[in-house]
Amino acid sequence: MQRNRDKLLNIIKREVLQLRSQSLHHAVVVNLVRQSPPQQLKRSWDIEVKVGKRPSFHLPQKASIIQVFDRMKGKLLILGNSGGGKTTTLLELARKLVIRAKKNPNTPIPVLLDLSTWQNPNREISGWLVDQLRFKYNIPSKITYNWLENQQISLLIDGFEQVSPELSEHCLEAINKLSIDFQPKHLVICSSFTAYRNCKTRFRLNAAVLLQPLTASQIKDYLLVARSRELWNYIHDEPELLNLAATPLMLSMMTLAYEEILIAAWRRINSQQGREKYLFNAYIRSQLAQENKYQWYSRGKEPLPEEIRRWLSWLAKRMAAENSYEFRIEKLQPNLLNYNGELQVYQFIVNFISVLFWGFILGFIFTLVLGLSEGLISGAIGGLLGIMLGLPGLKSLVLRIILFSNGHIPWNYRRFLKYSASRLFLQRVGDRYQFIHHSLYEHFTKM
Repeated sequence: MQRNRDKLLNIIKREVLQLRSQSLHHAVVVNLVRQSPPQQLKRSWDIEVKVGKRPSFHLPQKASIIQVFDRMKGKLLILGNSGGGKTTTLLELARKLVIRAKKNPNTPIPVLLDLSTWQNPNREISGWLVDQLRFKYNIPSKITYNWLENQQISLLIDGFEQVSPELSEHCLEAINKLSIDFQPKHLVICSSFTAYRNCKTRFRLNAAVLLQPLTASQIKDYLLVARSRELWNYIHDEPELLNLAATPLMLSMMTLAYEEILIAAWRRINSQQGREKYLFNAYIRSQLAQENKYQWYSRGKEPLPEEIRRWLSWLAKRMAAENSYEFRIEKLQPNLLNYNGELQVYQFIVNFISVLFWGFILGFIFTLVLGLSEGLISGAIGGLLGIMLGLPGLKSLVLRIILFSNGHIPWNYRRFLKYSASRLFLQRVGDRYQFIHHSLYEHFTKM
């Protein structure tokens, strides 16, 4: 049991460090603040804490989320707008809890979960949780149930707003039931204001942490520290652009993409959605223009920008169709093929080669041993066996060939995914990939 605990703690620690190092906020620090070591940009948004019906109180800039966590006995709801810092706050909390758990074997193990993977409302949410730990961390179900029953894991759950609106109430009630049945010592949930406000039920937690949009002075301070005074000079008297910058995610993107932004063209866009789309496209251009220090491709051999957009758009659309927020290259399955001929071609090729292979092998052997007529009969039987048995590795090879030939993926897909992570389109944790933010993921689905 101790070995599994140590294994999971090391995996969680690595996951938190990787996600934090691949954030846009970190990219601003590393790429734009040219200091050695780089100065850390502090939390730029205000945090208010609400306990029951009592008035909310402001959390000082130097105070950490772990202090609120301790004060509220580990039962927190983190509320904010999309891109408002919820996941960043959760990762900071996870980092501190991992340190504690490594020092004290009696402290629960923090586990990071995302409700966007919750799809079956007819199953106990404890079963979903067990599946996630087995999928993400390779922890056997029996051990996870044991940890749950003995209150040995801290549940840090993100993405409540990603649950479909018709299921969100059911999901909330299922989490409350989990809280009653297993009584975990620590339970932290992240949600957007809108998704939670639309629910009739409320989470059984001790307090809510409210992440506020950035004020104009906070935006200014952030941009000045990031040496982006010119950007501030352009947007400070533009209410629409200033409103967009009030979201930490968008502010980081604006800082990174500034050289690709034509302010005059941006000003003329009338809708918030249009301004966001313009910013995402500018961010994509800026990341593709950056010198890539990881060199996944030799100089001059990198994919063309239109290929990168097409491959990432296809990946986002397939993930959306599967209602998945994470992708593993080992999980490439025929269901990624469309039904306009691709799937039929795949099935035909796999069956044809399998029939030929097994039919020829059995037919040849029995012809040598028993004669031609028995060989022909054995060959026919071998063909039928081929349809049932297939060939090891054949399905994945044919699938890869079809996806490549139809322009959905490059031939060396693993290298491309690593390259996309180095360009801050994806985040890579071990062999798992996810888009760097759900908003960018949605942008690629609409391309």
